[in-house]
Amino acid sequence: GADNFVGDGYHTVMTHRSMCELGLLPPDNVAVSPAHVSLSGGHGAGVLGAPPGIPAPPYMGYPEEVVSGLSEGYGDDAHGE
Repeated sequence: GADNFVGDGYHTVMTHRSMCELGLLPPDNVAVSPAHVSLSGGHGAGVLGAPPGIPAPPYMGYPEEVVSGLSEGYGDDAHGE
């Protein structure tokens, strides 16, 4: 419901966290410092991003040819690394 009006910022961190806990993916430095604020009426904000000084991780689990193919498809720096 209204929860999705502000996005689903906590979904990845909570739902897919078990992959890191099981050792199937390396720990994600980006996901350890999220911020999510939910207010009434479907308002709020969610921030997931690399903390200062920590580079964003690669697309974990995807073969390099998939990642490079997706990167080429965007074709501009706004959607690059």
